[in-house]
Amino acid sequence: MSLIGRMIGSVLRPILERQAKGRSVQQFVELLERSGEEVAKRLIDAPDTPHNREVANHIVGIERWGQRRLRVALGEPPLLDSYRGYRLYEGVELEALRSAFIDTRRSTVDLARELSFTDPKYQTKVRH
Repeated sequence: MSLIGRMIGSVLRPILERQAKGRSVQQFVELLERSGEEVAKRLIDAPDTPHNREVANHIVGIERWGQRRLRVALGEPPLLDSYRGYRLYEGVELEALRSAFIDTRRSTVDLARELSFTDPKYQTKVRH
């Protein structure tokens, strides 16, 4: 990880951990559903511009990459890969990115539900 990535992580990690403390997996499922609806609405209302396509593709790629890390907590072997491999191809239209986001978020919610019904290895550290 780059120096900037480590610096950002050292600032964000305590904030995110503080926000997560005391919340149940079910509460995270609900947050994922609500925020997914908000993002999907914003993508529906957004014009198809290069900037909006880049932002949407980044969101989809990061979420898919994050799903792979969640699967490690469910027992899959870890991978050290880049989020770029989870993005859609360059030049994809915003409509396809909207659909990809909705499908991706649905999969994230399903993974979160699966975590709530299993006994994941909460002590497992997943490398960034």
